[in-house]
Amino acid sequence: MNEILAGNLCSLGAMLSDAFSSTRKKNSEILAVQIISQVFYGAGTVILKAYSSTAQNIVAVLRNLAAIRNIKSRAVEWGLILLGVALGIALNNRGLIGWLPIAANLEYSVAVFRMKNNERGLKTAFLINMLMYFAFSLIISNYVGAAANLFVAAATAVALIREKRGDAADPGNGG
Repeated sequence: MNEILAGNLCSLGAMLSDAFSSTRKKNSEILAVQIISQVFYGAGTVILKAYSSTAQNIVAVLRNLAAIRNIKSRAVEWGLILLGVALGIALNNRGLIGWLPIAANLEYSVAVFRMKNNERGLKTAFLINMLMYFAFSLIISNYVGAAANLFVAAATAVALIREKRGDAADPGNGG
C-alpha cells in the first residue's frame, strides 16, 4: 500500500469521528471524540511525513484531556500552547505550509482553554481550525483529509446555523 493511500485511509477514520463530534452537545463529549480523530490524523501525518502537523495532533490530545479534566492551570494551558508551537517549529519539514497546522492548533488551543464552557464559541473555533487544515491537507496530498476537513467544516457550520435559528425561535434563550 502506498503512503498517500495509507495516509488517506487514516484520515477517513478521523473524518468519521470529527463528524460525530460536531453532533455532540456537551463540551466534554465534543473534546473526547476529537481525541479519537487526533489519533487518526496523527497516524496519517506520520505516514505522509508532515511532522509539524503530527506534533500538533499530539498536543491536541493533551489539550483536550486537560480541558475534559477541567484543569484550570494557566501554566498547563500556556505550557501546552508553547509545546505545540515549539514542537511544530522544530519538526516542520514542509516550509511555509508547515506553519498552517501550528497556527490552527494555536487558534483552537486558545479557544478550548478560554471558551470551553461556550459551546457556540468552541464550535466556531473548530470550524476555523478545520478550514486551516483543509488547505494544509490539500497541499500534502491528503485528499481524504481535505474532504474530511471540508465536510466537518460544513457540518459544523450547519450545526451553528441551526442552533442560532433555534435560539432565535425561543425567546427564553435571549435570541
